[in-house]
Amino acid sequence: MDIEQWRKQLKELSGNLTTNTAMPPQLAEKLLEEDISLKEKLSFTEVTFPKFNGALDRVDGLQIIAGLQSKSGKPGCLTLFRAIRFPTYKRMHELVYEGGYVVSNYEQERILELYKDQEYIQKREEMRGDERFWTQPQERVVHGLPLFSLVNDALQIHRAYRGDDDLAVIVALHIPHELFEDRRIKLVANTAIDLDYQNGDRDFEIQDFKRDGDVYEIDYGALRARGIDLHEMYTRDLPLDPNDIETLGITQDFYLLNIYKITDYAAVTAIFNDTALLKSSRHFLHGFFGDQNIFGRRRSYYLPYKCQKIAKTI
Repeated sequence: MDIEQWRKQLKELSGNLTTNTAMPPQLAEKLLEEDISLKEKLSFTEVTFPKFNGALDRVDGLQIIAGLQSKSGKPGCLTLFRAIRFPTYKRMHELVYEGGYVVSNYEQERILELYKDQEYIQKREEMRGDERFWTQPQERVVHGLPLFSLVNDALQIHRAYRGDDDLAVIVALHIPHELFEDRRIKLVANTAIDLDYQNGDRDFEIQDFKRDGDVYEIDYGALRARGIDLHEMYTRDLPLDPNDIETLGITQDFYLLNIYKITDYAAVTAIFNDTALLKSSRHFLHGFFGDQNIFGRRRSYYLPYKCQKIAKTI
């Protein structure tokens, strides 16, 4: 990992549709805090996944996305995902030893700093004062923990400030289905961008799940029947204390991914001109090419080329 390179990346504009800013310096420093001595407390074991023995093997990394999606589940649980960017040894140590999914990416803090800036507020109100521009959408800021049902969605959501060759951690969060049955934990689907960052009018609690073998998954068909193509969601009910997490039977796995930026997108698109192939791959690549709704998913541009499981040093 190259802290100085990350520091340069964080000074660039994000490229986000409604928050195209650099990372505020004080948040950048939090992300890049490091303690190299913590490396000795972490173990890294490379994980490989079988090839497809077909056209998909021409795109390096799809087998890792597919493997994490379909082979990282735990019996009796629904598995959800988060991506952690800028995985310094300090941040990875916090993941493995201090609660996992609670480690912050400081993205919502970045967004709020912009949206609460008085100059921004004034300019936005001036634009909205002209009836031709009354809609000035904003990214949602949810009061909870953002989660994803697809590994690829989790990986692509933090595309801002990435290099062409970079690192990210995927957290696989295994939540016992019974916690959803008795609604001790509630999942809420949310829009990515809305009329304003606090607007939750289109939020929808997910209550439809189905069993696939010995694991559970969200019933996407039930959501689509309600007009929801699930992308982003959040929960307010997961505990922050590691002891409480363990008491509820929630477990986590952590995967360090080396990722690369796709440069030959024409070759990727050509593979998926085969509709049958695309349909057979939808369980891990739904939304790979983005949504027709510009405020939904955007095209995927990063894939992993190496995967290592992170654990405590024995």
